[in-house]
Amino acid sequence: MYWRCSGRHIPCNGRLGNNMGEYATLWGLGRTFNVSVLLHPVMERRLRRIFPGLSMERLPASCASGWTKLDKTYKFPKNQDLFDSAAAGLLGPGKFMLGDNPVKVHLFHPFREDLLRELTFSPGLRKQARDILTKVKSKVKNQPPEITFVGVHIRRTDYINYIKKYNTTISGKDYYVRAMEYYRKKYSHPVFIMASDDPQYCKKTFKPFKDVTVIQGNRELDMATLASCNHSIISVGSFSFWCGYLSGGEVVYPKKTYSMKYLLNPDYVEKNHLDFFTPIDD
Repeated sequence: MYWRCSGRHIPCNGRLGNNMGEYATLWGLGRTFNVSVLLHPVMERRLRRIFPGLSMERLPASCASGWTKLDKTYKFPKNQDLFDSAAAGLLGPGKFMLGDNPVKVHLFHPFREDLLRELTFSPGLRKQARDILTKVKSKVKNQPPEITFVGVHIRRTDYINYIKKYNTTISGKDYYVRAMEYYRKKYSHPVFIMASDDPQYCKKTFKPFKDVTVIQGNRELDMATLASCNHSIISVGSFSFWCGYLSGGEVVYPKKTYSMKYLLNPDYVEKNHLDFFTPIDD
């Protein structure tokens, strides 16, 4: 049995979180069900320059056709997991292609330490991230003996409308203020490193907070910097999820109610044993 990612055209300035979710899901399928998994060349080009240690074998050109795409259009009982069932052989032998940008935490999280090695940023990105944090630290007044970096990701722009399909809204200023206060009570000298697809909003909204620094890099540098922090505050979306998941510390996320299954639904987080994720009222 063979599995592959979709390999759809990916714009060069977006969808990094979706790509990572699809890779991790495919990788987790291979580990969980001992099936062969292959990485499409399009996705490989996008991911390997960021994560050079990826171990998945590339999809050969000779295997480009004859795949069954598994997505929401595939007729299957809603109370069963389509990918799990196919990988377990319930759909028979074949070649299956992931669809719908899956982020199946239950498939990859049991192997988290190995996955973190897979998703290790390139030396160049790690150095740039360290340089950013070192520069921020040098500007902290009175130079406390220990600084706790907290990465904050704020998703806005396209998600303002997209999240409405779940009958909810993106988080506002109050959630981030509560989340930052949570860390201020836990640590003596937290410094918040903030990144967003709307940095001007962040600069304007959080200007009064002297322990907040807004960074403006490209997407991969933003993620590498936030993942280099000790702890995280995230918003919604797969990019935000990965910023927290890769950081290794505690991850604060907004406690929301969603009308459909969603990656950061508190029930889903608990079910998948993401014990280092802490919900804060939205």
